[in-house]
Amino acid sequence: MSFPIFKNIDEFPLSLRPLLTEFAGKLLGHLHEECLAVLVYGSAAGIDYNPGISNINIAVVVKKLDFSLLKENLALVKWGHKHKIVTPLFLTRDYILSALDVFPVEFSEIKQQHKVIWGEDIFKDLEIPVKDLRLLCEQQVKGKLLRLRQAYLEVGSKPFILKNLLGGALSDLIPVFRQLIILKGQKAPSHKEELLKTLAVIFSLDLQSLLAALHDKNKKTLIPSHLVEGHLQNFIAQLEILSRHLDSL
Repeated sequence: MSFPIFKNIDEFPLSLRPLLTEFAGKLLGHLHEECLAVLVYGSAAGIDYNPGISNINIAVVVKKLDFSLLKENLALVKWGHKHKIVTPLFLTRDYILSALDVFPVEFSEIKQQHKVIWGEDIFKDLEIPVKDLRLLCEQQVKGKLLRLRQAYLEVGSKPFILKNLLGGALSDLIPVFRQLIILKGQKAPSHKEELLKTLAVIFSLDLQSLLAALHDKNKKTLIPSHLVEGHLQNFIAQLEILSRHLDSL
């Protein structure tokens, strides 16, 4: 393969451009003609990217996915971890099309916020089954509600652990929240704070703890230790409200 010509690189923050071109260049050097596309998705492809805090998510679409191909990229993936590049998703076109009903939230998230840096845009015209999307959203919200209650019983009122629990729950649910807004026929904002505000309006939620968790996770405004348990309690209460809305969505 000749030296790859990347696209959309100038749409990323300056600090990301050399890293993405180096990683993708080495990746394409390993894959040769097997690669169909390399794309960046998630916060690094949007306006919420926070240097040094946000992870960089990359998906690689190949013609055929052999075990040897994975093995050849072990060292590169390890190198990427040092620069906050999450282990890439290695996919084939057939796998994507056959798994749309299994991972509707995940694939919908990639479709809505990604930038192709090499190859074709395979996710652009994907049709995500609405019924599967709604069901997965309901499973995620109700499952998170169950796990948060259980986790609270396990860790008690230790502020540091509860804060991590709260931040992790919000991160996991942001993609679900985005899909719920779309299912209600509205455009989901790219900025996470605006996304939460829109969700709160649509489903009549108290925004306070959702925003507190977001600001704490982004190191914008940290939640004081004596307020963590109260925010977790409120967060759980909002998931309960959302869960009831999902029953009739």
